[in-house]
Amino acid sequence: MVLRPVLLALLGTATAGSLAAGLLLARGEQASATARDALPVREPVNLDGFAGAEAFVRAAPPAQPEDPAFKDKVLPFLQKYCVDCHKGEKAKGGLALDGYVSEAAARKDRKNWSAIQHTISSGEMPPKASKKPQPTKDEKEFVVEWIASSLTRVNCSPDVPKDPGRVTIRRLNRAEYNNTIRDLCGVDFKPAEEFPSDDVGYGFDNIGDVLSFQPILLEKYLAAAEKILGTALNIPEPPKSAKQTYRPQNILATPRDAKSKDPGVKIVFKSEGQGFLEKFNFSAEGEYLVRFRGWGSNVGGAHPKVTVRVGGEDVKTFTVDGEPGKAKTYEAPVKVRAGEKRVAVAFTNGFEDKNEKKVREFGLELIEIEGPFNPVPPPDSASVRQLLIARPGAGVDARAAAETVLTNFTRRAYRRPVKPDEVARLLKLFDLATKQGEPFHVALKLPMKAVLVSPHFLYRIEDDPKNANDVRTLNDFEFATRLSYFLWSSMPDEELFRLAAKGELRKPATLEAQVKRMLTDPKAKALSENFAGQWLQLRNLKTLSPDKGFFPGWDDQLRNAMVGEVEAFFEYVVRNDRPVLDFLDADYTFVNGRLAEHYGLKDVKGAEFRKVTLPDVRRGGIITMASTLTVTSNPTRTSPVKRGKWILENVLGTPPPPAAPDVPELPPTGQLKGTLREQMEQHRANPSCATCHAKLDPLGFGLENFDGIGGWRALDNKKPVDASGELPGGLKFNGPAELRKVLLGKADQFRTCFAEKLLTFGLGRGLEYYDKCALDEITKASKESGDKFSAMVLAVVKSDPFQKRKGKRSE
Repeated sequence: MVLRPVLLALLGTATAGSLAAGLLLARGEQASATARDALPVREPVNLDGFAGAEAFVRAAPPAQPEDPAFKDKVLPFLQKYCVDCHKGEKAKGGLALDGYVSEAAARKDRKNWSAIQHTISSGEMPPKASKKPQPTKDEKEFVVEWIASSLTRVNCSPDVPKDPGRVTIRRLNRAEYNNTIRDLCGVDFKPAEEFPSDDVGYGFDNIGDVLSFQPILLEKYLAAAEKILGTALNIPEPPKSAKQTYRPQNILATPRDAKSKDPGVKIVFKSEGQGFLEKFNFSAEGEYLVRFRGWGSNVGGAHPKVTVRVGGEDVKTFTVDGEPGKAKTYEAPVKVRAGEKRVAVAFTNGFEDKNEKKVREFGLELIEIEGPFNPVPPPDSASVRQLLIARPGAGVDARAAAETVLTNFTRRAYRRPVKPDEVARLLKLFDLATKQGEPFHVALKLPMKAVLVSPHFLYRIEDDPKNANDVRTLNDFEFATRLSYFLWSSMPDEELFRLAAKGELRKPATLEAQVKRMLTDPKAKALSENFAGQWLQLRNLKTLSPDKGFFPGWDDQLRNAMVGEVEAFFEYVVRNDRPVLDFLDADYTFVNGRLAEHYGLKDVKGAEFRKVTLPDVRRGGIITMASTLTVTSNPTRTSPVKRGKWILENVLGTPPPPAAPDVPELPPTGQLKGTLREQMEQHRANPSCATCHAKLDPLGFGLENFDGIGGWRALDNKKPVDASGELPGGLKFNGPAELRKVLLGKADQFRTCFAEKLLTFGLGRGLEYYDKCALDEITKASKESGDKFSAMVLAVVKSDPFQKRKGKRSE
């Protein structure tokens, strides 16, 4: 019927050059300031003529005056001690410092300067093992203090306004789209599986800056909307009456002298209990007519008695008085429910007159079943009941019912109160479909499809403050949307909508109750799938292929069990509000039969995951789970470097710089002599590698008792495993149990790291230097609340970055 041309015309979608802009700013609606954000599109976007476009060309605030200390002392320090190694495309650690020729240039990369500040103050740089000149204590102290006071200093005093940052307008990623469609339309398939993969930034695929819009997505959205609504609004028409004819081929008892069993030829029954029996599918609940044509012989002063039975129940008994050659039709009305049932026509009064040598006979020629008449409509599916909250009838005309349906659907889809003019435009599409004779529910598909391809559905739109440098508190609907996509990767439910409409969602007691409710809701499983799955790199397991020559126990069952353990463990922590420090060390985990076998645990069988108490201190927490140990290994061996790097990034929040491009890889396993540790010691002899490896390798060595797929081992290359390590500063440990104690001793670092991961995921943007105050408050609140998971989540959603937005991103 109507379709892509009409829909695209209504949406105002432009040519290829401005396709994304048309999707975002179309439909004749007043564009929000956010929709004119720096959109992550891959084609030019023309914003001319849209209200508020002047926000893009407002003059920037006056530049800060240059601090002479930068040119007088800091720049010479960099040039003398740092730039030789950190310049150009081959800059060591991926950090090029030769571009910082002014304080203004330095100020644009404050994150880099935070790292520079740390490495200089910790003595890691410049490397002491190099033969190059070393700065004096006074020189280092001056540069560190200047960075702290001029570039990275943030005033966290309660009376000082904080910068909440700015989140780029965010498209729903694939997981969010699937979950939102499930909750909005009540369908359980995953339409976004057909969409292009989402890009990843800062470790997550829900980051606004990288969720670009590709033109092919518009086609995918249109196709998905058609499929979604075709399923969600699938109201089958009541079946029409039909006639089904059967010839008597199946009989209850085989007559001794039946003349024939061929179709179209009558069958003569001479014994009681004989008759026709056949299965029939009654397409709908309703009234049916069961007819048969037959004749009977009068023997013993009586004609044959024949009973019609449906589903084992007697319907009606007939005296068959039609004469041989002059069969009559007999008809029995019956009400039945839908489904397959047996229909029988049974001869019930057989009789033999031995004196006359005659037998009472019943001749059956055909059976007909006709119906349904006055069928009972099939019950609506859950999705139909969810969407069609009003229907024509009982004094309500079709257009009024459509307005009610579309207002509710659009409110939920846009995650905010809907405007009258928005509904009016959708009703025009409904009118267009009804003029073409479409029934009510089919006519609704077109305006609903327009909603599902609207930017107000596909993007999480938040209004900007009027002035670029102002800070605005999100309204309750925007806040409810942030909250639900953080914890559920989906739209708010009706309880959140209700509280937002009443302006009560942010009340402290209400917000705390809602966070706890949401964390125990089944939809919180999305937090383990999408947050934990990316934080702990579970998704990488899908593409890994450990060499079965070295690890014959590897298979898809083990791969799936590894993922299942982490998700079950994470869900247990969330659901039971356990301390987040359980992620570092715990005396329990979750296994099924396959993983229990891999871990050497007894008495666990089957595919179901169950909580088990660990029998010893070998394992505990995320770093000793098979999934972590596998994603941080190579196909043929372990990798202390990858494992150490994983701990620094995901536990301690101090990621190392990338490896220098000219550092050679270790040779393949077959060429190694001695243990892997001995090979690594030779690798660390390179002064340019020693500084980073001094932090990486010891952490990885502490996990060397685990092979490349997380199985326990005592030998490496036929030699005893040495799992000892010594961190910079002289802290020593031996084996995974002592390593976990070391990490627990750095609990504050883990709290900050975990808070940073949660806040990044919750906001959909990378954190900046000015987020330090919020992170400090989150980690403090977590520690003071016994590190309960809900306490950290609550601190995140109470933070300024989560509750507010700035008109312009700070430099």
